[in-house]
Amino acid sequence: MNKRRTIYHLSHIDLDGYSCQMVMKYTPYHIHNFNANYGAEVRQKLEMILEKVSAKREDCIILITDLNLTADESRWLSNEVHRLNDSHKNIKLILLDHHGSGEDSANKHAWYYLDTSRCATKITYDYAKEHFELDEPQWMQKYVDVVNAVDLWKQ
Repeated sequence: MNKRRTIYHLSHIDLDGYSCQMVMKYTPYHIHNFNANYGAEVRQKLEMILEKVSAKREDCIILITDLNLTADESRWLSNEVHRLNDSHKNIKLILLDHHGSGEDSANKHAWYYLDTSRCATKITYDYAKEHFELDEPQWMQKYVDVVNAVDLWKQ
């Protein structure tokens, strides 16, 4: 890929959420990080991201990690991205999460990846290795395993 892709990355405000962003730091892309807690803050940050995306003339990815969206939020976001793509944008939407409460949204939207067996950091790590040219430091696998154990309350 000649063009350096831009990623707008929204993640939760805990160890798992920030660790997703740390993993993505080791990809070759230009990343703008945003963080939110649940509730109205998620929609506000997504609106901010959409505003930035619509003002730019570049291909981009909107990546959401460790945050589940309600059915209404997912429908709204999907419609907004479709609207922007219909106006000659090239925006890819990806959500990587582990919270079972997002199951309805995951069943309705192909961009919504849900896996309740791993924390969001581990999902992001595995996804990045497969899709994002991860330049993985030697310590990363162990770090991801620790975050997974802590976030899922494993021994």
